[in-house]
Amino acid sequence: MSAIKPTYILLKIFKSLSIYLAYIGAFSLFAMMCLTMADVLGRYIFNRPILGVFEITELMVLMLIFSFLGYTQAQKSHVSVDLFIMLFPERLTVLIEVFNHFICLAMMALIAWMGVDKALELMEAGEASPNLALPTYPFVFFLVLGCAVMCAEFIRDIIMFLKINKENADK
Repeated sequence: MSAIKPTYILLKIFKSLSIYLAYIGAFSLFAMMCLTMADVLGRYIFNRPILGVFEITELMVLMLIFSFLGYTQAQKSHVSVDLFIMLFPERLTVLIEVFNHFICLAMMALIAWMGVDKALELMEAGEASPNLALPTYPFVFFLVLGCAVMCAEFIRDIIMFLKINKENADK
């Protein structure tokens, strides 16, 4: 029982982290809308667009996408097509789901690992956006954080699927 408790606490932390990241993503979307609106008004009414809006929007889109990954997985809101899987027995369905989640976990872990590599490379090179000279590595680290939370959600789901499979086997 004592081995389950730290795992439970860790998964709870990642779940709250996915919720906080979703708030960051929502704020990012709101800020992006306001910035775009201000840029359009400035461009067409005052003939003075805002410098660097395209760069800021690019970076905010990255934040928007990767902040919602874990939350969407926790809510089971990702798109899935289950035309044929409904016809399979429940145990086989669970095994297919576990396999699918392992593949997705491996892909997200690979993206996170390569993201850390790229962020460290950008940090070392001092890479920055062209107009505003914003450093780009913090945004790549944000991508890594989003992928790590997604990985934690996949692990949680795999544990739940295996638990369901074990309960079904016991019946």
